Amino acid sequence: MLNPLKVLSVAAVLMASVAEAGAASLVRDAEIERTLDMEAAPILGAAGISPESTEIYIVNDDALNAFVAGGRNLFLNTGLLMELETAGELQGVIAHEVGHIAGGHLAVRGEALRNMRGPALVGALLAVAAGAAGGGGAAASAIISGSQTAVTRSLLSFSRGQEAAADQAALGYLEQAGIGPEGMLEVLEHFRGQEVFLSGNQDPYVLTHPLSSERMQLVERRAAELAGRFTPDPATAYWHGRMRAKLKGFLEDPQRVLDDLEGAPASEETLLAQAVALHRLARTGEALAAVDWLIATRPSDPYYVELKGQILFESGRPAEAAAAYRQALALAPDEPLIAAGLGRALLALNTPESDAEALRVLEQAQRADGTDPAGMRDLALAYGRAGDDGMATLATAERFALEGRLEDAQLHA
Repeated sequence: MLNPLKVLSVAAVLMASVAEAGAASLVRDAEIERTLDMEAAPILGAAGISPESTEIYIVNDDALNAFVAGGRNLFLNTGLLMELETAGELQGVIAHEVGHIAGGHLAVRGEALRNMRGPALVGALLAVAAGAAGGGGAAASAIISGSQTAVTRSLLSFSRGQEAAADQAALGYLEQAGIGPEGMLEVLEHFRGQEVFLSGNQDPYVLTHPLSSERMQLVERRAAELAGRFTPDPATAYWHGRMRAKLKGFLEDPQRVLDDLEGAPASEETLLAQAVALHRLARTGEALAAVDWLIATRPSDPYYVELKGQILFESGRPAEAAAAYRQALALAPDEPLIAAGLGRALLALNTPESDAEALRVLEQAQRADGTDPAGMRDLALAYGRAGDDGMATLATAERFALEGRLEDAQLHA
């Protein structure tokens, strides 16, 4: 557990700034986080950056945006993840952002963020994400500067020179990692011409990553030089497709998802998106049938079994959910989010034995990953049922800090 005094040592102005920035939330999913780590790892390795020192956050926002803030923290919006059809495109974005990190372009900004630790840092970064979604980053800048007035320079924007330098570095990282630059070029082509629009019509990525003809020419020239030299990795493409299917199933209108997939060729991606959409429409039997087919196709895949556990739990069948989560955890014992799912199902059984097991499982999950608000909520409940009110209030304080609710966090701490 984190020291609550360190967690709450942030200036009081942060709370008001979070409210100004608006709500932002993170998507937590074991499979999607694994996929992003896999796609980023070769790029980070080429840049000489340890993957363990870099955090990737998934922001639940349909705006097309990605940015870095507060050190080695990379934010990717769900809208961007669903829009980019190939792993190469997403890896082009990641390589560009890593170019900013490796180039030290954040070094003179965000001192307050770099000094934060634990849940308070995550809460502050969420506020930064909310500011980015708004485009200008003024509210987020107020958080970092400790001032309620907007500053003239956006926290999230870089100069055209820095953008060109990040592109140059990104092209080198991609080549060293054996990834073609075509995906990066396709992303820039997507945003080409948006700088002539009014800001309200621009994607946030354009506002925080100014384009130029020189940038386009650099990437176009390098893509032409390396044309056909690299072959996309089938495994990375497979997991990227699964990620997009899962996000669409959970975040888009479920009936529209089913309508769009009607008549589509049968594939794992199609069935995965259908299973999630069916679950959201409370068509539980059909959803479970689809997931069981996926599990039969890949019986050693922990994420399909985890999805079955989620569907069962959210359908009011906690005993069956606990069995599915336990099977998934056996297949992926190092996945704290799967362990947290098991703990949640065990708490729903509400017996002395299941409560005791839930406490053990949730403590294990939180030791491995202390940035899961839902896990902190469940851990507080488990401590409460065990009669440990002190640890229950501490876990609640950390949960509120993760959510940016620092006044509530201070009250409980």
